[in-house]
Amino acid sequence: MSPRRLLGRGLAVLLLLLAWAVLAPVAAAQGREITETRVALVIGNAAYRSDPLDNPVNDARLMADVLKKAGFEVTLRQDLDRAGLLEALRGFGSRLDENTVALLYYAGHGLQLRDRNYLIPVDAEIRSEDEIPIAGIDIGFILGRMAHARSRINLVILDACRNNPFLGKTVAAQGLAQMDAPVGTLLAYATAPGKLAADSGSGANSVYASYLAKHLLTPGLPVEQVFKRVREGVVRETQQQQVPWESSSLQGEFAFVPGVGTVPGTPDIDAAGEIAFWNSIQASNRAEEYRAYLRQYPQGRFSPLAQARVAALTPAPAASPAPAAAASPAGEPPQTVAIAPATVPGPGNAPAAPLAGTLPRPGDRWRYRVQDQFRIGDLFVSAQVEAVTPEGVAESWSTTSDAKLRTAVAALAPGFHELPGWTLTPPEFSPYLQAAGGLQPGQGLAGLARRVEQVSVPLKASVEGEEEIQVAAGRFRAVKLVLRGQATPRGGKAVRLEQVVWYAPAVKRMVKSTVSTSVGGAVREATSFELVEYQLH
Repeated sequence: MSPRRLLGRGLAVLLLLLAWAVLAPVAAAQGREITETRVALVIGNAAYRSDPLDNPVNDARLMADVLKKAGFEVTLRQDLDRAGLLEALRGFGSRLDENTVALLYYAGHGLQLRDRNYLIPVDAEIRSEDEIPIAGIDIGFILGRMAHARSRINLVILDACRNNPFLGKTVAAQGLAQMDAPVGTLLAYATAPGKLAADSGSGANSVYASYLAKHLLTPGLPVEQVFKRVREGVVRETQQQQVPWESSSLQGEFAFVPGVGTVPGTPDIDAAGEIAFWNSIQASNRAEEYRAYLRQYPQGRFSPLAQARVAALTPAPAASPAPAAAASPAGEPPQTVAIAPATVPGPGNAPAAPLAGTLPRPGDRWRYRVQDQFRIGDLFVSAQVEAVTPEGVAESWSTTSDAKLRTAVAALAPGFHELPGWTLTPPEFSPYLQAAGGLQPGQGLAGLARRVEQVSVPLKASVEGEEEIQVAAGRFRAVKLVLRGQATPRGGKAVRLEQVVWYAPAVKRMVKSTVSTSVGGAVREATSFELVEYQLH
């Protein structure tokens, strides 16, 4: 074959690969559901030669039983030497893939050295601190395996701060070191960094494992709330001597047991846990620790002080010729931007050219609390951008109600955004409408309708202006859009619908939505979506 023909074929192959790379994310988001696989490795190390422990094996058995009830494929290992510990971690890592929820629970001795954390096998004989990396297993090993597998959700629970059995032989600090969680990971510690956790509890298990087992199977409870309740229980029982800790970068919703969330704990318990958490970080010079507090207590009593310390400890961004919306962890005040002059959508509600700065980017994510008059407790949903195309924004969705990851494309043009196989909430209305040419006060949208109980209800939508709105994620300047309509089928009852949506340019998506429908005067829907936290890239 001639060199020219070879070159031509090579260019053709390259063009095909480029086209696949561009179109694959969009094709993947055309209404798809993915069911997760749950894999857990549970380790209890107690039979140490120098300092045996009482509860780790009991705790590991307890956690293995609870995780099996939560649908995990559990591997339980006990009293592992270094070779056994390494092999268990290797085997666990080999089972992970992009559709996996991966969980590692470790109870036993753990040490920190130079800001690295090590799991200690039962055969370890450490005579100097330089031997810690050789005798132990760096936790970074399994975090690296999780990152390589691109597991959807990674949970690492370290009940490993009981004491330093080699004190006097090493200068390693007590407890474990604070680590920032890799993307898609929640790191949970039995106690705050640098502190010790009790090896005993009221029974055969440690206090931390007991509360974790108690709350883990609560239907619909988001994983972050599970650990918050664990912290509150441990703080109360230990009289604030032990304060569990988490570092999270999860990007999707997850509940150990799918379902609808239950009513939160009592205010007194919440207050005790919050105060203990704050006491454990108030002398810190790390912005991430104050962000962790804000994620756990976005409306907490110390939120203003935490926000101020985050601002003081965060380097100022480089000057930019054009302002951009900044990422905002839960509880931090967002940077608002002026609403750009809008252009009116074209004929038939077709969108005009997207306004600069209003379109999201891949990786942007939003988390909403959904409350419904007919449901006890809350539901949480998360949306993350996978791709931005002329057809719309390709998103992946996760909820605390089931174990599915949904993908769909949200069109920029006005209309209702349906998710595949999802009926627990009313559909969103054009979550990215502000990117379709903007929203101008007094502007109207025609030709819209939504089906309610087999009745097509025509809707008139009007932009009623700008207003300040307070949600859990912060206070925003937003544009208010109201949709109203009614229809009376022949021989049937009148159906009325009202949906109000608030859009904030600083967030690049809706920040709040309320939906109310009635049939013959009886309320059928009374639902609200409220932004809890978001992150922009």
